[in-house]
Amino acid sequence: MAVNTAESVVTVRPFVSTVDGSDVIIGDTDRKVYLAIPAEGLDILNALAEGRTIAETARIYERKHGEPVDVEDFVAVLADEGFVTRGGEPEAATEPAHQHAHRTVKRWSFDWIPPATARRLTGPAVILPGLAVILTAVALVITDPGLIPGPRVLLFEGGNFAILTVVSVTLAMIGLSLHELAHALAARSVGVSATLGISNLMYVLVAQTDISGIWMASKRARYKAFLAGFFVDAFFGSLLVAFLFATRRNLIDVPNWASLLASAALLTFLVRIGFQFFFYLRTDVYYVIATALNCRNLMSDTERFLSNGIKRLTFLRHKVISQAGIPRREMRKIRAYAAVWVFGRVFGLVALIFTILPMLWVYLEQFVLLALGEPTRFSSADFATVAVLAALLNGGGLAMWGRNLWRGWRRRRVEDARTLARQAAAAG
Repeated sequence: MAVNTAESVVTVRPFVSTVDGSDVIIGDTDRKVYLAIPAEGLDILNALAEGRTIAETARIYERKHGEPVDVEDFVAVLADEGFVTRGGEPEAATEPAHQHAHRTVKRWSFDWIPPATARRLTGPAVILPGLAVILTAVALVITDPGLIPGPRVLLFEGGNFAILTVVSVTLAMIGLSLHELAHALAARSVGVSATLGISNLMYVLVAQTDISGIWMASKRARYKAFLAGFFVDAFFGSLLVAFLFATRRNLIDVPNWASLLASAALLTFLVRIGFQFFFYLRTDVYYVIATALNCRNLMSDTERFLSNGIKRLTFLRHKVISQAGIPRREMRKIRAYAAVWVFGRVFGLVALIFTILPMLWVYLEQFVLLALGEPTRFSSADFATVAVLAALLNGGGLAMWGRNLWRGWRRRRVEDARTLARQAAAAG
């Protein structure tokens, strides 16, 4: 690792910036890396970009702000994020320095959508009627809680399981695509680039939209972009609630298979909405909270805070990563979010026990009955359908999930080693 001295000159990568409250967000749009720094930090970055040495930059800052600053430490943070290159180090890669848990296989751009069109599709004329539909559905569910389907709807009892399962999975993929399209439209409405990629959500292959440039937009635009997918899920789920309510009250007469499909589709929307409250993952709702708290690294800092707590309790204090550089006000937010993070873990466990596992058992039960020689609900075609869909949707997802977990573990080890090295150098 290169060492900076007072006379060192660093290379600053091209960046854009925008004011966000008391902070400034800087972005490397080529690598899609965004970082929040104190507003005064922009003076340091601009001086370094002009070719000033670290010592000269420190003097300029002290003359302007009337107090000294540790430019070397600031440069170390910027270097870790790839915004500057220190002497003897290679230029930052074209990929973000910090990868999210998901890696994509292929991407398609939404930049062909004109911002004016996107604004019309995500404006009040669309949102307000949508909210009315959602509130109506909530009222219907309160009136008739039986509208919420259970896992056994996935057996499609009374219908052709194989055909209805394939159609149901297709509808779920369409719903997920609409969720991602909503994110893209909200981003395009403020001129932000958006791309769609195939990724994994834990062990399941999914579509995922990259709108990382939204961090350079206003808070209002960010809230809109992050909540757009949630809104779409709630809206279409609400339409299905209204449809099922009408069938249960004999207001409309539809074939049995239509009711079965509607119940299964509603279950997938509800599961996707529930997933948003897994606060230990970077869900859409997490990004809303991070935006509201003005904490760009909320998840990483929270996980490090919790990890440090475990290390202190297990007599591993020598491995504690210092968070002394985080402002006191932001640290209070991190402590508060740590409780939310733990709640998300508990909620995830409850969802696993009472929703995910029962859904899996619906299918596994039939395989168990087959193995025991007992009568089953499934035909040979039904078993083949489940096997093929599981292989297609989960096989590739498992491979990507395992790869991402391994890469994430290696990345965290490297980051912790760098931080501990800096702590040791500062103590020496």
